[in-house]
Amino acid sequence: MPDQRGIFAFTRIAALTAGLFALAACDVTRPVTASNPGQSTVASPTNQADPRSRRWSEGRLPSYQTSGAQRAATSNAPIRVGLLLPLSGPYAAYGKSLADAAALALFDAQITRQIELLPRDTRATPEGAAAAAVDALSSGATVLIGPVTPSGAIAAARATVGSGTPLLLLTGDRSAAEPGVFAAGHAPQAAATRIIDFAHKQGVREIAGVAPDDAAGRAALAGMQAAAQVRGIRVAGQASVPAQASGDARRATLASALQSLQGNGALFLPFPAEALPTLNADLGAIMSGAAPLLGGPEWDGANLASLPAFARSAYAGYDPRYTGSFRQRYQSAYGKPPARGAALVYDLTATVALAAQSARGAGLGNHDLTLAGGFQGVQGPFQLTRDGVAVRRYAIIGVRNGQLQIVEPANAGGS
Repeated sequence: MPDQRGIFAFTRIAALTAGLFALAACDVTRPVTASNPGQSTVASPTNQADPRSRRWSEGRLPSYQTSGAQRAATSNAPIRVGLLLPLSGPYAAYGKSLADAAALALFDAQITRQIELLPRDTRATPEGAAAAAVDALSSGATVLIGPVTPSGAIAAARATVGSGTPLLLLTGDRSAAEPGVFAAGHAPQAAATRIIDFAHKQGVREIAGVAPDDAAGRAALAGMQAAAQVRGIRVAGQASVPAQASGDARRATLASALQSLQGNGALFLPFPAEALPTLNADLGAIMSGAAPLLGGPEWDGANLASLPAFARSAYAGYDPRYTGSFRQRYQSAYGKPPARGAALVYDLTATVALAAQSARGAGLGNHDLTLAGGFQGVQGPFQLTRDGVAVRRYAIIGVRNGQLQIVEPANAGGS
């Protein structure tokens, strides 16, 4: 493990370095299979005949961490996977890129069981999500992945009640989780707990938080509050910043948070990566003592090396060795970079594929997806639990000698 000394030493150090999915228009009525990419409803790789010919730079693909041999499949019937994604309207490119990630996962899984992807358009509305889920079920889907929004997730879950079909949501909103409905996305509270626990070990004894005024931001602040209370860290203050806030209002909020820190304190900023350059400018205008900055997986992909205010920062996120390999893998296969959220779809599709390989019968049950050993994906290790929660383990990513490094690996702390 890299030397952990100095990540929050109260002197200025170098900034982090780090590195979305688009897709051509496509028919969304026919299935795509790993064995028949030519009839895909999503884009096929443009610069190689078969993406299965390439492997991860680490020399292995994500795989289940289980003991003993997998059970042999006892049915040749295909497993049909419904993809509930926005495939029309303003979010069409985003949704179609997630569908590309699902297709890539099938190519990479190299399993013998036939799997078909059934993309269905949610139209980015709760009503559309419910209709897409019902349509996928009527087309024979035995597992569903999506939708991408909390409101769509709730609508899809209600529409599929009683079907017995596992639903893998692309949201981390655990209020929707229940047996058979898995909140498989990023859970802001869990990531906040991870980074606050780490900060406490580094000597941080007080914290202030500023977050976007949205569901994810509020969840992250709640996680910060709860984790700080458990660790005996003083919460100096917390605030939410509306999307429409002026620059002056945003800077005033940040300044107030920094001024509330008395010593050995840190500022928690669970903003998305694209917002960090603006925050860097804001902080550069108001920071005097350079408090350490903390974040979560929202920071993944930010070019922190170019952001001086983030020179003393660390975040709970996904191991860049694996996420970087995924981005390269997708870029090589499709000639385009992946969209945010694509790695999650890739991991969930790979989970389904590997579960199908060992499943008995023509469908998948909850027991096939909740294996005790969990799953090692491109976003790190995670386990789907019987109560519908995805337990993730986040790495701690910090700066050493001006370079992004893993300060604590994902298996050193829970979600």
